[in-house]
Order: sequence, then structure tokens, then C-alpha cells
Amino acid sequence: MSLMVVGSWLAYQIYSSFTKSQITPKQETAIIPLDGSILPADLDNLSKRRKFTPSDFSAIVLSISPTPTATTSGGVSLGLGQ
Repeated sequence: MSLMVVGSWLAYQIYSSFTKSQITPKQETAIIPLDGSILPADLDNLSKRRKFTPSDFSAIVLSISPTPTATTSGGVSLGLGQ
């Protein structure tokens, strides 16, 4: 008898998880299907973007201190080079 009750409960839980939607009605109205088309203007925009090299990143120097320090105005300086 216990095995039947547990089996029935398990079967109901599996059925319930397959038929229940995980999307709320508000999310369902906000979802917009994608058409998959790419406009030539988008491709042109991508080709004109600036490409960064590792030397560009090595030119950036930030002096970041590991701990905040107090300033003369009573605030806290995070040491981000500002």
C-alpha cells in the first residue's frame, strides 16, 4: 500500500513538472521571437569598430592601493588614481 502511495505521488510530481510552465504571464508577454536576420548596416558597423591590441591594454596604468586610505576632507580614497 505504501509503495502504491509513493509511486502515485512520484508519478504525479513528474507529470506536474512536465505540464507546468516556468514562465510567468508577464514574462510571456515580454518575450519577442527572434527572426535571425542580420542587416548589412550592422555588419558595416562591426567592421568599423576599433580593434584593441595587447599593447593598448599594457599602456593603461592604474595605481590601485589594496586598502582604502583616509583623505584630508574626511572622506575615503579608494586609490583608483582619481
